[in-house]
Amino acid sequence: MSQTHRLPNGGRVDRSKVLTFTFNGQQYKGYEGDSLAAALLANGVDIIGRSFKYSRPRGIYAAGAEEPNAVLQIGATEATQIPNVRATQQALYQGLVATSTNGWPNVNTDMMGILGKVGGKLMPPGFYYKTFMYPQSFWMTYEKYIRKAAGLGRSPTQNDPDTYDNMNHHCDVLIVGAGPAGLAAALAAARSGARVIVADEQEEFGGSLLDSRESLDGKPAMEWVAKVIAELKSLPDVLLLPRATVNGYHDHNFLTIHERLTDHLGDRAPIGQVRQRLHRVRAKRVVLATGACERPFVYGNNDVPGNM
Repeated sequence: MSQTHRLPNGGRVDRSKVLTFTFNGQQYKGYEGDSLAAALLANGVDIIGRSFKYSRPRGIYAAGAEEPNAVLQIGATEATQIPNVRATQQALYQGLVATSTNGWPNVNTDMMGILGKVGGKLMPPGFYYKTFMYPQSFWMTYEKYIRKAAGLGRSPTQNDPDTYDNMNHHCDVLIVGAGPAGLAAALAAARSGARVIVADEQEEFGGSLLDSRESLDGKPAMEWVAKVIAELKSLPDVLLLPRATVNGYHDHNFLTIHERLTDHLGDRAPIGQVRQRLHRVRAKRVVLATGACERPFVYGNNDVPGNM
């Protein structure tokens, strides 16, 4: 299928490297450097899933971890299934297989959507606590269909073949976010001799500068980013963690970081290499440079694909 919605040039992708992937049984093409969300949009796929309960159509809504709709099941085999992966956070790789987590018989023509159109009257909030109480012997049957309506992914039924590990760290400064503010803070701290850890959940550092035409220190944005990263890598007490989400901030500056080491490689990942790592960090100082998310406009049907 052609990438009908792809711009003819530009973007942070390698157009010389074409990747094939499958979504809901249909084969598509994208480029190395795409996220799964970007590749789906480029191929004109607008309905990614269905909402809870009323089964309203859902499309890609955001650009990062804040994405509420494009929550997919990833994996080519039963043992490698990963539920509830955000398409905006999954790098495209050759042979990637993704499916929607709900929609019957398929996400485009979901039979639950018919009920959803009249759901306001027939399915008010909490209706299932009263409607499906009797007969008691039917509860397991009810539960199966209620669970399907919830729209979450499923856990694999086979053992996970991958390897995971964890590490403990102590540092002077932990910086969460590698946009312009985070990188500038990291550089200042590292130049002073501090032990620095920088964690960013995206595929590459840069944050808002990745698509910016601004200049910093007299250099184009991404040239400045490359220079800063090169200097940080040259310093002895700096640890850079891309594809790493800080998922816990606890007492006394104790933080946990989930790093995805080979999720972007898929089946190309070297055998035996650690797939994901949990970092446990005790920091003297923490800099939160996480940026901001846009708040959507509020109007009727603003949750439906195709409405801006």
